[in-house]
Amino acid sequence: MKLDEIVTLWTTDSKIDDIDLDNESLKVPILHAKYLKHLYKEKLKLKSLMLKKKTLSKRLSEYYKGDLNNPEDLKEINREPWPKTVLRQDLNTYIESDTDMVALLTKIAYQEEVVLLLEDILKMISNRGFQIKNAIEWRKLTQFGV
Repeated sequence: MKLDEIVTLWTTDSKIDDIDLDNESLKVPILHAKYLKHLYKEKLKLKSLMLKKKTLSKRLSEYYKGDLNNPEDLKEINREPWPKTVLRQDLNTYIESDTDMVALLTKIAYQEEVVLLLEDILKMISNRGFQIKNAIEWRKLTQFGV
C-alpha cells in the first residue's frame, strides 16, 4: 500500500462524528483491526526488503571482490566482469554506492515510513476512546452544568 493511499484512507477514517459519539466509540475496534492488518502486511514487506538487502549485499561483495567471474553468475546479475581489485576496507563504499543497492535502500526507506505512519495511526486509534470520552464530558459540562 502506498503512503498517499494510507493518508487518504486515514483522512476519511479519522473523522469523528461528534453527534453520534456512542457509535464512534464502537468503531474503535474495527478501525484498530483494519489498520493493524495493514501494519503487519507492510511490516512483512519491510522484512522481505531487508532480506533482499542482505542477499544483494553478499552478491555485490562477491562481485566487487572478483569472486563472480563465471559467465552464468554474471549473466544472472546482469553485469560484466569486474576489472578492478577492491580493497576490503573499500568494499562497503562500492556496495553502498551500487545502483542496485541504492534503489533497494530507497525502497527500504520508503517502506519504513509506511510502517511508521501506520504505527502512528494505531496510536491515534488507541487514544480515540479518550477523545470521545472527553467530548462527552465537555458536552455534559456545557449543556447540563454538571
